[in-house]
Amino acid sequence: MTTTALLAAGGYSRSGSGRGPGITLLALSDDGPGSVPALRPRATVDLPDPSFLLWSEDGTVLHAVLETDPSRVVALRVAPDGDGMEILGDLALRGGGACHLARGTDPSTLLVAQYGAGTVETVRLDAEGVPRETIDVDDHGEHEDRGGHGAEVRAHPHQVVRLPGTALLAVPDLGLDRVLLYGQQLDGTIDLAGEIPVGRGSGPRHLAADHESEQLHLSCELSGMVATAVRSASTPPRSLPSALRGPSRRWGVRSMIPASARPGANAVSHLELTADESALLVANRGPDTLSVLSLDGMRPQLVAEVEVGAHPRHFTQVGDLVLVAAQEGDRIDVLRRRGEQLEPAADPVTMPSVACLAVRP
Repeated sequence: MTTTALLAAGGYSRSGSGRGPGITLLALSDDGPGSVPALRPRATVDLPDPSFLLWSEDGTVLHAVLETDPSRVVALRVAPDGDGMEILGDLALRGGGACHLARGTDPSTLLVAQYGAGTVETVRLDAEGVPRETIDVDDHGEHEDRGGHGAEVRAHPHQVVRLPGTALLAVPDLGLDRVLLYGQQLDGTIDLAGEIPVGRGSGPRHLAADHESEQLHLSCELSGMVATAVRSASTPPRSLPSALRGPSRRWGVRSMIPASARPGANAVSHLELTADESALLVANRGPDTLSVLSLDGMRPQLVAEVEVGAHPRHFTQVGDLVLVAAQEGDRIDVLRRRGEQLEPAADPVTMPSVACLAVRP
């Protein structure tokens, strides 16, 4: 059975050694195991340093956050066949160095993690998905005196994740060594609802939650580890915020394991659960590998590891394919997962400074 999909690839085009074109649309075709999948460019738009991409739920609009100063959120209308993109509008944010964006529990909002500014900004969208205004800014710098890994603690929120089965939004903060939890109010603003301490010097970067948020898996960039937090069965005190009351609203770290078996430093980047939630995929910068962690036991167990291009910053899954954005390798690796094993499925596709990949719904 042939699988076809449209992917958006974003990458650095201005900052540092950025060599990318901005955003490129790629058509994916795959006939399944035994075949060689193909990725073919369809359209490109020149934008400065798009560091993360997010499709609208109907796949007609692509949102991009630009890691500029100030940061910007851009909305693009994408042709149904993927042969063109049109910029609908963009919005300058109040801070700089944005690295991630996600939809809020309020679907008319986007939340942006600003690594550089140490803030999370909430943006209001209009009916067409165009960003119109910043309606809230949460400054993680207000929490810098309560933890972190260094003598000079600096807040660095790196991602925003909606936790399935809850009304909470989770924000891993690499500088504070914590995950901050938020609830979103009726007016779209967010309020702090709790936190999950991860461990001094860990540097939590990205988070993957199972379908009921029973387990939360964290890539820890500074320690090279994967932390797993499990939901507590105890009843929390009534003094906690209402969003955290009940046993389904508290998590504690149960395990911390190396993300790679290779020697040397590992700045772990992205991680995702497989569709059946039997395994965790983890990208390792330094070893430049993608790991498979089995979740069959009480704690994750590293069962496979395959080499990819230099500095794998992000990846995405399409069926049994895993597409890896190797930023310094200037390429997208195309892998196929067979149970708990990974193997190359096609030659890498050239894509300068690629930093993120997003599959159209």
